[in-house]
Amino acid sequence: MRMSNLFVQTLRDTPTDAGTAGYQFLLRAGFLRPLGHGSYAFTPLGAQARRKVASAIRQAMHTVGGQEVALPHVQPADLVGETLDLEETVPPLAGPPVRFRDRMQHPVLLNTSQEAAILTMARGVIQSYRQLPLMLYQIWTPFRDESQTGGGLFGARETQVVDGYSLHTDNADLEDFYPRVQEAFMQLFERCQLSVLDVTADSDGDTATLHKLVWPSKQGEETVVVCDACGYSVDQAIARAGKTPPPDEELLPMQDVETPDCKTIADLARFLDIPESRTAKALFLVAYVEGEGDRFVFAIVRGDMELNEAKLKRALNAKTVGPATEAEIRHMGAEPGYGSPVGLEGVTIVVDDLIPESRNLVAGANRPGYHTLNVNYGRDYQAAIVADITLAGAGDACPECGEPLRVETGIEVASMLNMGDRLSQAMEVSYLDQEGKAQPIVMGRYRLHADRVLAAMAETHHDEHGIIWPSAMAPYHVYLMTLGKRSETVGDAANRLYAELGAVGIEVLYDDRDERAGVKFNDADLLGMPLRVVVGERGLKNGTLELKPRREQDVQVIATDKLVQSVLTYLSR
Repeated sequence: MRMSNLFVQTLRDTPTDAGTAGYQFLLRAGFLRPLGHGSYAFTPLGAQARRKVASAIRQAMHTVGGQEVALPHVQPADLVGETLDLEETVPPLAGPPVRFRDRMQHPVLLNTSQEAAILTMARGVIQSYRQLPLMLYQIWTPFRDESQTGGGLFGARETQVVDGYSLHTDNADLEDFYPRVQEAFMQLFERCQLSVLDVTADSDGDTATLHKLVWPSKQGEETVVVCDACGYSVDQAIARAGKTPPPDEELLPMQDVETPDCKTIADLARFLDIPESRTAKALFLVAYVEGEGDRFVFAIVRGDMELNEAKLKRALNAKTVGPATEAEIRHMGAEPGYGSPVGLEGVTIVVDDLIPESRNLVAGANRPGYHTLNVNYGRDYQAAIVADITLAGAGDACPECGEPLRVETGIEVASMLNMGDRLSQAMEVSYLDQEGKAQPIVMGRYRLHADRVLAAMAETHHDEHGIIWPSAMAPYHVYLMTLGKRSETVGDAANRLYAELGAVGIEVLYDDRDERAGVKFNDADLLGMPLRVVVGERGLKNGTLELKPRREQDVQVIATDKLVQSVLTYLSR
C-alpha cells in the first residue's frame, strides 16, 4: 500500500479525551476515528490490523477443525424463544439483545450470541453420532447496548468477536475437546505476545464449566485471585481461600457489654482490644428467590473477612441480593450496627463455614450501644445455610497449596463455556447414537474478542514514540520510505524494492509521500511496523539500504541485493 493513496491522517498531539497509551497511539496513528458514545470507525489501516487479528484467529479455529459460517444479526424473536428464555439459561456473551419489530410487525432482535441459530442449522443436518464432534464459528460484530462505553476498544458498543460452537455426542466428548480449544487460544496469544491468565470462572462440582482468558490491566473490570506458586487462577466471585480453624476452646457464657459508638468491626476490636478475628460481622440483606419473592437474609462472616455476595447469591439460589434498609433491619427485629443472630425469627440466617469452628465470638446485642461476648454457633443460634461465603483476597492462603494469594484485575479477551445439553433439549435438537436412539447434542461455546486483542497489543507493545506491533500480527511487515529530495533514481529503486518484497509475500506500507525526513521517521515509529527500510541517494551510490527493526535502536546497513533475504530472515524469527 502506498501512503500517497492511503486514507490516513497521523496526529502529532494526543487527543484530549484519550486515556491509556495504547488507545492514544491507535488514534494518533490513524487506525481509529471515534464517532462518539463508544462507537469507532476503523480506517483502512485499522481495517488491515483487524484483518490480521481475524486471520490469526481463523488459523487457531482451524487447528481444532473449525468451519466458518455466516449468520444474520437480526433474527426472529421466537428463534431465541425456543431456548426457553436463553438469557436465564446461560451466561450472556454481550448483554441482552435489542428487540424491535420489522415493517411487518414481526418481533425480531439484534442478536448478541448465536446458540439458537447454530442449533437451528444443526437440526436435521446432524443426524448421526458419526457427524460429531463438529466446530462451527463466525467472525462478526454484535451490538452491545451498554451504559458504560469508556476504555477505547475495550468498551466499544460494536466490537468484532469470534464465536465458536462445538457440538458433541456427550459431555465426555466435550471435555476431551474443550482443552484443545484452550490450547489453540493460548497459542494465539503467544503469537500476539500477550500474557493472559487462564481463569476458572464457574464450576459444576469439581469440574470447571466456564473459563475466561484475562489480559491483566489496571483498567479491567475482571478481578482474579491468583497463586503464583501452584497456578491457582480463579474469578474472585467464586475463588476460595484456605481457612485455618482457630484452636478449640471452652464455650463461655454470653455476656452483654456496653460498646458506645462501635458500629464497625474496626471500632469494636479497638474498643475491646481484641483482634478482628474474634468478632462476628453481621450483614443484613434482601434476596429475591424465584417462586418465593423477597427474603430477609442475615449473613455472618468472621470480622477479619469480607462477604462475597456472589457466593451468598449462589448459596441462596437467589436471582438478586442487595443490602437491607435500616427500616427493614428493624422490621426483622434487629438493630442496625449492632445486629445479632441470637433470637431472630423469620429471617434466613446464612453463616460462613468457618463460623461453626470459631468459638466465643463477639457479636451485636440487637440493642444500640451494646455487643455480646462469647456468642457461639450451635449453642446460641442456628443457621439455615452453612457455606463458604467469604471473599478471597490478597494475602489469603491458597486453598490448593497454602501459599499467599494475590489479586489481579484485567480485561476478558476470551471465554469458553461447557453448556451441556440444556439448549438442545429445549430446542429438541438431537442425533442418533450407535443404538439408533435419539440423544440431545451437547454444546460448547467459545468467544474471542478480536478487537480487544488488537487493543491489548497496542497497550502492551509500545514505547514513547508509538506502537511496536509483534511481527506475526503487524498490519504490514515493512515500512518502506524514501529519503531526501525526490529523484528518479531513489523512486525507481524504491518501486523496484516494493515489488520485490511483495512478490515474496511481504506486506509493505510504502511511504512515497513528498514529506520531510523527520515526518516520515516519526510516522514510521508511530505506526509501529516491525521493520523500517530507508532508500536514500547516498546509500544507493554505495549499493546499500538502511534496515531498522522497530524494537531495536541500531540501524543496519544492508547491501541492496541482500535486503529481501534479510527481511525474510528477521520476520521468520
